[in-house]
Amino acid sequence: MQGVLLALVGAVGILLVIRYLGIILGQLMVGRAKDLLHKSIGRGPITGMASGAAVTVVAQSSSVTTSLMVPLAAANTITLRQIYPFTLGANIGTTATALIASMAADEHAEAALTIAFVHLLFNVFATVLIYGVPFLRRIPLLGAETLSNLATENKMYVVAWVLGVYFLLPGLIIAASVFVF
Repeated sequence: MQGVLLALVGAVGILLVIRYLGIILGQLMVGRAKDLLHKSIGRGPITGMASGAAVTVVAQSSSVTTSLMVPLAAANTITLRQIYPFTLGANIGTTATALIASMAADEHAEAALTIAFVHLLFNVFATVLIYGVPFLRRIPLLGAETLSNLATENKMYVVAWVLGVYFLLPGLIIAASVFVF
């Protein structure tokens, strides 16, 4: 019971911190700071992807990198279309951690490097495919905008999305694999 309570307190804490971070960043991101942000993220998709990858390599966490964008979007400092390439770059940048770790391997170093490069190439090719094909590029944006609009009407849509995508769907896939195999 204490674990559940602690998890709930932690989740509420995270939501409050993100809310107040959005307010603070909205106040700070004016003038030169806002111009610098737009130059590094909003100049174009390649610049946005490179910025996302670079920040993620430094932070060693795509979750941290993309989480920083949420309050900026909430404060209308940057748009969803600017965040999208940045997030794709963050996804590529997160493969640097695997590459660094694979270089530390003594035994089976070749296998470790191969797996790390497969991870990198998978993310690069997926980004090229999804962002390179215009109708595919629009699907994640449409999904994000639709969920955002629904969430402003009722927060339960977000709860249903999270439960469905992260718990129900994987549970169904696992259940189906048990019966198939």
